[in-house]
Amino acid sequence: MPSGQKEQKALKTIVDVYHRYSIREGQLDLLNFNDFKTGYANTCPVPQFQNRNQADYLKKLFQETDLNKDKDLSFEEFTIVLAKVTDDAHRIIHKDDRCTPDKD
Repeated sequence: MPSGQKEQKALKTIVDVYHRYSIREGQLDLLNFNDFKTGYANTCPVPQFQNRNQADYLKKLFQETDLNKDKDLSFEEFTIVLAKVTDDAHRIIHKDDRCTPDKD
């Protein structure tokens, strides 16, 4: 694949995943907690993340990233979730388990 196409495909995938779950319940282009939980369970099936499926972890992650506290995640807020989950994966890979979404 030529340079840049992988990155474009990855970005399109992120947008597609958000839209796949943001239209399940509630308003179009907003992700409520149930949508978020379903999307997380379906897109993060990696064994190292199994303990991350705990409701408390997901609830904290959702609350931290719901910046305007409207109980929905906009796409911009969703990108913060991606950054936190990616950071968590990085720490797990390097065996530096942070256990909570807000611990640096």
